Amino acid sequence: MPYDPAFILTADNRHEAVSFLMDCGYGQAALAIMSNVAMANAYHKEGWTRTPTPDAIQRATAKAILDTMAAMPGGRIDEELVRYLARQECEVMLANLTPQRLEIVTPTSSAIIDGPLHYCTPLVIQIASLGDAIMLVGPAGCGKTTIGEHVAKALGLAFYITNTINDTHELTGFVDGHGNYKRTPFRQAFECGGVWIADEIDAWDASALLAANSALANGFASFPDSESPVYQHPDFRMVATANTFGTGADRVYVGRNELDAASLDRFAVIEVDYDINLERMFAGTNDRWLERVWSVRKTVNDKKIRHVVSSRAIGKGARALSIGIPWDKVETIYLFKGMSSKDRSKIDD
Repeated sequence: MPYDPAFILTADNRHEAVSFLMDCGYGQAALAIMSNVAMANAYHKEGWTRTPTPDAIQRATAKAILDTMAAMPGGRIDEELVRYLARQECEVMLANLTPQRLEIVTPTSSAIIDGPLHYCTPLVIQIASLGDAIMLVGPAGCGKTTIGEHVAKALGLAFYITNTINDTHELTGFVDGHGNYKRTPFRQAFECGGVWIADEIDAWDASALLAANSALANGFASFPDSESPVYQHPDFRMVATANTFGTGADRVYVGRNELDAASLDRFAVIEVDYDINLERMFAGTNDRWLERVWSVRKTVNDKKIRHVVSSRAIGKGARALSIGIPWDKVETIYLFKGMSSKDRSKIDD
């Protein structure tokens, strides 16, 4: 049976999922004891991995072009027609790149999340459902904040984010010259419930980090507009993001601070890396650009060059190339931005 990205498992159609998974190589005995949730996730995971790859898209596009050229009278090539056909073929194939769909079960509910999803998403959602504060540690541009958005969606909670904090008032708010209290995303989530992203927490001001740590430890916090402490809402969830494991600056992330043991002990720490499957999607049909970015990333890591090669470079570079911006300019703008000429010379040695 063909894969259906909108498929939702029920008691009535479980046999369809069983049939599909048996075609994928699953054993009948294993399927017989598989829960509905596990079966639904397996169904969509297998369907996701069987969707057209960039290689398949390029092959189909090339075949369509060759067939068109062969059919042209007298061997005359209509370049505009060929370009048009190539665009149409790519669009059709890309439309079939179905998003991932997962059913996430938590102690209080279940939710279906549509992708594209980072591979860490299900684990982070499950831990957040327990109420534990989470710290996602990984390189810039690997999808940490997007994972936090999916946590909020899965738990049915509001989503808030606070970027790098340089002073405690950016966390707790302040009373302006007219006597009006200015609320913050932290205050809103802490008091009313919601998923709060503490972005780049390893670059925060130490006093602000201490205030957040105190609120997590005590279950209440002080704010400028209230003489009494404000107690943490049962649906408050904190997801911190960081580029380091709280050990301070390194060769790439030079502006990072050390986090004390008490702060680190509050978090469930999950390491997040670039998701290769998502990066393939970001590249669309441009395998050459995807492989170039991956090659540069490997060289940067192997030669310990102080530079970040993120997933953003893949998506933004592929889009720029698709509208005709020259390759060398795309490399300069999206891949080698800010890299010294000395380090640049090491890339293709």
